[in-house]
Amino acid sequence: LQPSFTFRLQGRMISGWSLLFILGVNSALGGVLDLADLVAEYENEILGRAVGLGRLPESEPVYQNEGDVGHPEEVHGWDASLKLGQVSAVATDLSDDPVVFHRGPVTWTANSFGPDHVYKQRDEPAIKEDTIITVDQFTGKVKSKMGSDLFYMPHGITIDHENNVWVTDTALHQVMKIPAGSTKPSLVLGEKFVPGSDQKHFCQPTSVAVSKTGNVYVADGYCNNRVVVYDTKGRYVTEIKGDWKIVHSITLFEEEDTLCIADREGERVVCMGAGLNHPQFMGAKIQEITGLGRVFGVVGRGSALIAVLGKGKTPAHGVTIDLADGGRVVDQWGKELKNPHQLAVSREADTVYVAEIGPNRLRKFNVVAPEDNIFTHETY
Repeated sequence: LQPSFTFRLQGRMISGWSLLFILGVNSALGGVLDLADLVAEYENEILGRAVGLGRLPESEPVYQNEGDVGHPEEVHGWDASLKLGQVSAVATDLSDDPVVFHRGPVTWTANSFGPDHVYKQRDEPAIKEDTIITVDQFTGKVKSKMGSDLFYMPHGITIDHENNVWVTDTALHQVMKIPAGSTKPSLVLGEKFVPGSDQKHFCQPTSVAVSKTGNVYVADGYCNNRVVVYDTKGRYVTEIKGDWKIVHSITLFEEEDTLCIADREGERVVCMGAGLNHPQFMGAKIQEITGLGRVFGVVGRGSALIAVLGKGKTPAHGVTIDLADGGRVVDQWGKELKNPHQLAVSREADTVYVAEIGPNRLRKFNVVAPEDNIFTHETY
């Protein structure tokens, strides 16, 4: 057996839930490179301290019984008043309200792009509807909206620690930053409608992750299978390439200096060095979780990775994996999902929101936990 790999957050109590939700089939933790040992040796000998990455003793996988951990349960009818197009993504703002990115009347079909990845309807006007909708976390009603006349094919949305909104548009081949309190972008990366693979172009970018220290990671995406790194002023830093099939979503574990990607058609999650504290390890593989099914979206909270998987070899549904305990599958949930595309978790980690294309819905799940479960355990 390969030794399991564990994530730990040093000295941090997770206020809500410390686990990984994966929507799909039960998974097995993939192989792990020697990065953890190298980091530990480097920090112990050079910096005089240990990082929160380590190996567990070799053992057979042990699956926790359902009922012993928090279980996401849908709040039925919560989104009944929402009228949305294809819901491509959702994020939570600093008030813990979900913010939806949807496509209005536009749908992505097999004829939307040419073989050169150029959007065929580029001569038509941008979507006139407001595409960015802030929803009240309690009532499910619209609180505010913006984003009209800006987008052609909305895809990913991220809200950073300053409440700035970052979005990707696969038709425009662009990434935009909309500052908190504004309705117009202050930063645009990429050339409008022009796909490419250099420092100033993307090819259908899918997702963004932003660090508090100023790194902007762009998942690029459908065509290039890379992650491009910029600073918050839009200056190119570097890029990370891999043998991924579609980099559909990314999430950042900032304290662990770890970036995880959803390799959708590769049916896996790949975690690697983010290069925040240790630039020499940027892009170095830490672990893989394989055999998951088609991983559409991932998001991190505490020591947890939360992801959605779409239809494939199995119907869309949920599993929970505790990365702080060697990556063990401990629960299954979300069997009522039909076509999940992306998700978000509240900052207290007691609520999960799932964006669905097809049903065109934003679904809310409350995480119901027993008194003693892995969600309330301290992580180190």
